[in-house]
Amino acid sequence: MSMAKEELHQLVDALPEKETLAVKRFLEFILREANTEDKDWLDADFGELPPYEWGAQGPPKGKPVRYQPGVGLIIEEGKDA
Repeated sequence: MSMAKEELHQLVDALPEKETLAVKRFLEFILREANTEDKDWLDADFGELPPYEWGAQGPPKGKPVRYQPGVGLIIEEGKDA
């Protein structure tokens, strides 16, 4: 758990019992707003976007990667881009 989450847990644990419902409602509100904003972006129709202009050098070189669920991106060692 991150340090920020640990601190948040400590703060919630220190709250007077009568204040926990208000904090719960506030956190639920923040999550609803964040989810709504994410959904708005995902549902947006940007039309046809122009291709990205990489300039004279073209796209930067990179390393091949693969995605592993539960882990994330893994760099494929020993493979050329």
